Amino acid sequence: MIIKNEYTQRFTKLNICIITLLLSFFYLFMSSFKPIYAADTYASMSELMENTEEGSDWIISTDETYSANIIAAIHGGSIEAGTTELSKIIADDGNYNYYSFEGIRSVNNSELHVTSTHYDEPIIENMQAQMSNSVMIHGAGGNEPAVYLGGSDDTLRAAIKEQLERRNFNVAPTPSYLQGTSSQNIANRNAKGAGVQLELTTALRQSFFINGNLSSYSRNDPSNWSDQMYAFASAVDAALQEVNS
Repeated sequence: MIIKNEYTQRFTKLNICIITLLLSFFYLFMSSFKPIYAADTYASMSELMENTEEGSDWIISTDETYSANIIAAIHGGSIEAGTTELSKIIADDGNYNYYSFEGIRSVNNSELHVTSTHYDEPIIENMQAQMSNSVMIHGAGGNEPAVYLGGSDDTLRAAIKEQLERRNFNVAPTPSYLQGTSSQNIANRNAKGAGVQLELTTALRQSFFINGNLSSYSRNDPSNWSDQMYAFASAVDAALQEVNS
């Protein structure tokens, strides 16, 4: 009887250890998919712009062309670092329309993040209304270089995926909260009601800079931009050319 009880106790302890170990692995696995910001300070861009100051908290940069395509970094500058630089390269490569809302504070730029479904900034809304193809560049958390593809434009999303994989970028399965298929998502509020959003992990964005540093000083130096960033930009440009042909 004593032997049986000891065996039962050991078996129970072993099960607890296994379950604890599995839960730890699950937590570590899921942590790589966490978004950068758990909650927004402002419920909309309207509220943000009423309570912050252009020129000291943020700026908006745009280039308008005759193209029916737009590349946008709605959380650019130091909000989701590296998204502005990548967006500008893609836009310049294809002579596409360009939009970037850029956090320029020395600290607390995360407070300038407004989720895509609440993004009622008038300039991007007006630009989007005229666009056939829209690509929004975002930043996601993650210690492994990867990109998650979302948005409602299945054709463009598939073309971008193919071009990225040709260049050996890791296109990872997209978590549910990054699917970006809501009709209220600014990516999908173009002329055809469907766009694409690309969520790049921190590690991938760091690889776009030779020194691996996402500080504004590092990002503002074009000589520090890596071949990886240009390769990523060329993939998106090639996909847009494909769907426009």
